[in-house]
Amino acid sequence: MEEVAALAGLSKRTLYNNYADKGALFTQIVTDAFAYADQFAHGLATEFEGITAANLPAALHGLGRRLALAILRPEVIALRRLLIGESRTFPEFPEKYFNAAPGRVLLSLASGFERLRHVKLLAAADSRRAAEQFAYLVVGAPLDRAILLGKIPAKEHIHACARDGVETFLARYTIVPPKG
Repeated sequence: MEEVAALAGLSKRTLYNNYADKGALFTQIVTDAFAYADQFAHGLATEFEGITAANLPAALHGLGRRLALAILRPEVIALRRLLIGESRTFPEFPEKYFNAAPGRVLLSLASGFERLRHVKLLAAADSRRAAEQFAYLVVGAPLDRAILLGKIPAKEHIHACARDGVETFLARYTIVPPKG
């Protein structure tokens, strides 16, 4: 709490006036992350509605960039590192966070990929697995580096990784129309 107060430019007394203890502060931080992820996931639902064969690559490239930039934010990396570091003290938080944040986004992606499968734009028999693969392809390696090393890559690198990940995803899942 002393370190948090110092980083926030507050006295410990002010911090304790707002949060009874470390658990209360941690709960608030995680709750705020849930709200951001929920908003992002909700936006995904409508985003998939406008995808057609003509705009599929562009739409998924845009989605991949937004997903990567949403995840590779300093506050998300800091929270994930904090969750890992505090998992013994607060063992319930990592699962709650996963279900409410990355898990919710993955469910929205899976729902969108299922819709694209139904309209015969993607050949993804398991939409949940396709969502997990999409997410890892566009952000996995930079996310691992950011969490383990505490350094977020440059925006250009994030965009390049997302672009390459989407291209790999499209190569695997795009339905190629028959010739002739």
